[in-house]
Amino acid sequence: MNEELLDDPVALLAADRIGLLRALATAGAQVRELAALGEEAGLSRLAAGGVPRSLVLVAEPPASAVAGLLAALGDRRAGCPIVLHALDAPLPNWVGAADLVVVAGLSHARERELALLAEAAARRGAALLGVGRAAGTLEERCTWARAPYVAVPRGHAEPAALWSLATPILRLAGDLDLIEVDTAAVAAALDATAEVCRPDAESFLNPAKLLALQLVGSLPVLVADSLATGVVAELVRAGLAGLAGLPSAVAVLPADAAQVAAYLTGPYAPVEDERDVFRDRLEEPGPALRLVTVSDGRQAGEAGRAALLELVHSAEQVGVPIAELTVDQPPGLPRLAGQLALGDFAAAYLRLGLGSGARALGADLGRYPA
Repeated sequence: MNEELLDDPVALLAADRIGLLRALATAGAQVRELAALGEEAGLSRLAAGGVPRSLVLVAEPPASAVAGLLAALGDRRAGCPIVLHALDAPLPNWVGAADLVVVAGLSHARERELALLAEAAARRGAALLGVGRAAGTLEERCTWARAPYVAVPRGHAEPAALWSLATPILRLAGDLDLIEVDTAAVAAALDATAEVCRPDAESFLNPAKLLALQLVGSLPVLVADSLATGVVAELVRAGLAGLAGLPSAVAVLPADAAQVAAYLTGPYAPVEDERDVFRDRLEEPGPALRLVTVSDGRQAGEAGRAALLELVHSAEQVGVPIAELTVDQPPGLPRLAGQLALGDFAAAYLRLGLGSGARALGADLGRYPA
């Protein structure tokens, strides 16, 4: 890990040849822009018909994660089920005029599949919303169906394009009163996180650089205390793999508490002599286990909070280091957005600090560019 690079903003930006840091810094602006474009496209008329029998989301990753967020945040408030439908399967027979189908994606490779599913929904009389590239096949099918379509402007680079796809969907869910959505607060949270994680902030003041340094040589286990933070943890896991080639695991409490407890005594847990400064470092073991907590604070259930506190205590007892994916933002979507942005910035700094080795380990994976 090139630690000197992280504290040299000029060299850091020069090394960032594909503009990852700039893309992450524009996430808040993308939320504001897509919220406005959604209004222009006519999202309000979809909500005017009231709550549908079901909300069916057909989306490629990472937009597919929005379904998990809606389900987690909606909880008992949502007046209809939220269903994530796979791209490679036909639309279920039960989808009809009482349902609302959202089709979202940006890749050229999957656009035809998305367009065919949008056409199937329209032929059955379902309400339809499309979100994707401008002047593509999906927009053509939505125009044919006289359905609202939100065209994502060109130049919205990954990984911040997640918010370009997610914002119209979240805004629609808010208009339907399935969840509480304040896109201005989400944009502000993304801006605030980008400010503290900016390239010219020194490592000891920059939480993303600090987290990147903590993750070097480790095997992270992202421990979430709720279903909502579990979605964030899974997206961060994909970021660490796609950008830095760093494998990690995700555990959602309280369901996965026993699994994480087993990690604490497994082969990657600290051994008794690791604190011995005179030990033979040529015999050092492989990557060391590190817990990374992703907490929703008071928004998490009692069982999730209690399980997290117990695991943190157990980790401290056996010497497993702990990092926190935490931001000072209002609860709900703003906090979750800030946590995801912090994780993405950390993955970007980890990739840049590791240099070419990160590319060889799989930087082309997931939602991130090569």
